[in-house]
Amino acid sequence: MTLNVDENKFMEEFFEQVNEIREMIDKIAIDVDEVKKNHSAILSAPQTDDKTKDKLEDLMAEIKKTANKVRGKLKVLEQKIEQEEETNKSSADLRIRKTQVFVYIFLLN
Repeated sequence: MTLNVDENKFMEEFFEQVNEIREMIDKIAIDVDEVKKNHSAILSAPQTDDKTKDKLEDLMAEIKKTANKVRGKLKVLEQKIEQEEETNKSSADLRIRKTQVFVYIFLLN
C-alpha cells in the first residue's frame, strides 16, 4: 500500500510540474500575440516609436527567458523518464509522463 501512495504522490508532483510548464507555454503564446501587435504597429506607423520598439525588445527577451526555463524543465523531466525506463519499462504512469513531456516538447518547437 505504501508503494501506491508514493506513486500517487509522485504523479501529483509530476502533474504540478506539467501544469507549471503549460502555464509558461501559455504565457509565451500571449507574449507572441503581443509581439505580433507591436510588429503591426511598427510597420503601419509612418515614424517608428521608441516606446513601441522598447516594448517589443522587452517582450522578445521575456519570451526567450520563459522558453529557456521551459526547455530546462522539460529536459529534467525527460532525463528522469529515461532513467526510469531503464528500470521499469512497462509502467503505465511512465507512459503517461512520457507522452505529456513529448507533447510539450512538440508544442515548444
